[in-house]
Amino acid sequence: MKKTTLVMALSLAIGGLASVPASAAIAPGVTPGGNINFTGEVTNATCLINGKTPNGSINMDIPLEKVSASELSFVGATAKPYSFSITLGGPNDPNCIDGSIASVYFEPSSPAISPNGWLKNTDNSSNGATNVEIQILNAETDTPINLASGIGNYSPKTIVNQTAQYNYVGRYVAVNGSATPGQVASTVKYSIVYN
Repeated sequence: MKKTTLVMALSLAIGGLASVPASAAIAPGVTPGGNINFTGEVTNATCLINGKTPNGSINMDIPLEKVSASELSFVGATAKPYSFSITLGGPNDPNCIDGSIASVYFEPSSPAISPNGWLKNTDNSSNGATNVEIQILNAETDTPINLASGIGNYSPKTIVNQTAQYNYVGRYVAVNGSATPGQVASTVKYSIVYN
């Protein structure tokens, strides 16, 4: 909000100054009022993501372990949790500014998000597993994140020592019945939002 307000104020001021000719003399009875000096700051809190420069996408591959269909034999059964993290910045990242606030935002428009808020199996080969989705959990609360609404995701974190870390778990979950054997794949888009 502060950045937007600052930009609007500067635009208005520049527009107002542009309407006064530089050579205009002060009219009789008008006293010069002085200067209005603006100060502000635009920060570049674009942290490294998992040690990589975010010049475009930083993709992560999460290899879930093979799971037996018998472990996913009823609706709601979960199996094979796999821990992963999204780490912003690091001790040698000068662009990751202490005191900045950052959030990991899963894009609700990601096409693989199911009505459950989990990830549908998008393996469309003839060997794709059925009745199985992938949950992403907030590792601090051990609760599934609804990727459609964001409920259960991390609250914004303040960057401390040039770092913020978000720990997650990915796991299989059975939906609509017992899972059948086959391949599983899915994707969710994410963004880092700085406040």
